[in-house]
Amino acid sequence: MQQNLRGLFERALDDEPLPPPGDPVEQAMSQGRRIRRRRGLLIGGSATAVVAGTLIALNIALAPAAAPPSFVSPAAMLMPPASATCTWPVQDNAATVSVFLRDDITVGQLDTLREALLKDPVVRDAQFESRDQAYQRFKVLWADSPDFVAAVSPANLPQSFQVDLAQPSGYRDFAARFRGRPGVQDLVGQTCPGTSK
Repeated sequence: MQQNLRGLFERALDDEPLPPPGDPVEQAMSQGRRIRRRRGLLIGGSATAVVAGTLIALNIALAPAAAPPSFVSPAAMLMPPASATCTWPVQDNAATVSVFLRDDITVGQLDTLREALLKDPVVRDAQFESRDQAYQRFKVLWADSPDFVAAVSPANLPQSFQVDLAQPSGYRDFAARFRGRPGVQDLVGQTCPGTSK
């Protein structure tokens, strides 16, 4: 009810003819409008700040120690490096690369990608990993979390190529050549102590 009255009052003020300049009524009305606008902005700004602060606090509290970049899919996140001493994802000097494949990759795209990987000058070896093979590796990597392992099936994991690079310093160029190719979902490089050159 009070909101309706306020709205009617605002409309009535808007329909009034403008008073002559310097009129005390005009000054009072204009001052009142400014105060109401400031109050609205303060309340809206305060609410926004509280929501933003809460979201930031939750993200900091719930974030993993080393958050992956945004291009890594959730399925790829299930397959961390086999060793805790390895760093992933890296931007430079990757010794090994996981090339995660899209669910809708065709046989032709898979064959073309395999051929391109094996012919690439910085690739030492490229092995295809099926969903079942990925699941077997996943079970080993997450052996300390049996409930988590029980919640995942081979269908949840992507097919991939596990690539060993002969020249880890060539990783950036390699990633540029293969990221975004037909059938490629994600490309994640890792480096482990003693493998970089």
